[in-house]
Order: sequence, then C-alpha cells, then structure tokens
Amino acid sequence: ESDLGYSHGKDFKQSVWAHFPVYPLSIRLVERVFNSGFEASAFVISFIFSLSTFVAFFMLCIHVFKFQQRESFMYTLFFMFSPFHYYYSMYYTEAMFFTFLALSWVFLAQKKYLLFSLMIIPLTLVRPNGIVCLLPLFIFFVEEQGGFEKTYADLKMLNWQRLRPVLWFLTAPLALGVYCLFQHHMTGYYFAFVKAQAGWHKEFMFPLLGLFRRSDITTQFNSVYALIYMAISILAWKKFPLSMNILIWLSILLPLASGSAACMPRYISVIFPLTIFLSSFLVSLKWKYPILAGFLLLQLLTFYPWLISHPFSF
Repeated sequence: ESDLGYSHGKDFKQSVWAHFPVYPLSIRLVERVFNSGFEASAFVISFIFSLSTFVAFFMLCIHVFKFQQRESFMYTLFFMFSPFHYYYSMYYTEAMFFTFLALSWVFLAQKKYLLFSLMIIPLTLVRPNGIVCLLPLFIFFVEEQGGFEKTYADLKMLNWQRLRPVLWFLTAPLALGVYCLFQHHMTGYYFAFVKAQAGWHKEFMFPLLGLFRRSDITTQFNSVYALIYMAISILAWKKFPLSMNILIWLSILLPLASGSAACMPRYISVIFPLTIFLSSFLVSLKWKYPILAGFLLLQLLTFYPWLISHPFSF
C-alpha cells in the first residue's frame, strides 16, 4: 500500500497511479511513432490539443449556446486570451480534458450519439473527475429531450425509441471499470488512483475547509480566486440550465474537497459556462478589442511565474 504514495509531513512519496492514463499514453504514442523525446512529443500533443480546445469552444458557442459565427468567434477570442488560459498550451491535461468535455456537449446537442459515446471514454480516463462529468451531461441530455417530466413520461410508457440513446452513456463507466481492473491487476487495488492521492497531500473534507489551509501567497490567492468564482457562479445561476450549473459547482467544489486550494485557476479555466457568462458583458462593447488586449497582457502576467518556476503557476 505504501507504494501507492503517502504523506506524513515532510516525509512523503508520490505515485504515478494518481494520474490517469490517456495523457501520458498519448505522449508515449508520439514518442514511439516519431522516435522523439519527451519534450518534443509533449509539445506536439500540446499543440494539437490547444488548437482542438479553441475549435471545440467555438463549436460550443454555435451548437450549444446557439450564437452566430461572428459572435462565437468573439467569445472564442475572450476564451483564448483570458488570464490563466495559457494552461491550454502547457504540458498539462487541461487542453485534452476540455476538448473531450466540450465535444461531448456538442455531440449531445447535435444528437450524434456514437461520437458522443467515443468522446466520454477519453474524458473519463484523462482525469479522475471525468466520470463525474457524466452527471451534468446526462441532465443536459434530458433537457434536450424535453425535460424531466417528458423523460419520465417516456420511461413510464417504455418509449425506448426516445430513451435508447441513454445506452451510449455506458461507454464511460465501462472504460473506467476496465481501468480499475487493470489497476487491481497491477497494484492489488481497484481504486489505486484514490489511494495514490495521499502522496499529493490530498484528503477528503468539506470543500470550504480546503480554503486558506496554508499561509503562503499561492494558497491565499487560490482561495480568494475560488471564492470570487463561487460568487460569480451564484450570480450566473439563472443564466444557465441545471446541467451547466451542476457542471460549474462540481468543477469548483470537487478539487476543494480534496483538502487543498492548489491549482484552482487551472481547474476553473475549463468551466466554459463561466467564460460565456463573463464574456457576455464584453463581446458587444465598443472597446472590446482594447479589453481583449488587456486580457492578453494579464495572461502574459500570470504566465510569468511559470517562466521562473514559481509555485504560483503550478
């Protein structure tokens, strides 16, 4: 069990089982195909999924939020230039996770269920919280079918013609189940990734207790940042359907429930309804282009700690 990681103050051990497999396996695939090193392979993956992130966000604007193309392009620019969104170009899972998450919403909206079922497999295996995204996705599916009352009526009448697409949701739990069997084979634990979180000083607790647990500037900033976005989420509640509100709050509260406010700007960056909400006040302004330039400068400012390897950027 100790091989899966632990933390006892300054004595700790971190295990690779804390990370899900799709991102590292993608880099390894590029290494094998092109006979390249890690840096070059990670750069290729980063470049591909950075582009796919912005394309997926543009598709979200058109197919889910029903914006016109010109308006969608402006929203996408604000998404690209937002502070902390430089993470989509780093050797992190943000771009890959967002791509599969956004395309899952898009294909559900388009009723392309086969493509949807393929997207939620890597979504589930990129990050541990990927499987949780099935809840807001399922609620979105119900909303697209006409709401809970209509879906309940179909269930009572056994209207399988309308309910059959629900079966496409099974690909994600099946994929996770196979991965859990693999973990058990390798480590003796079906949920080795849960046990391995201890090496990163993570422990389950009430989400708000994860704020301000340390006195360093990074923890203080991340805690305040999370609280600000909680306030914004409350203000935005009536602007979005239930599915998106659940996505927002799960994306904020789950990381905090691990007992740490670390990386909150990264986790919040993938919450696309909040980007839509905040950008909606700016896209039609006369001064939107100078504001975009200001956003870009803020992004460069938040990128600077990364260049000097400051914990603020991790």
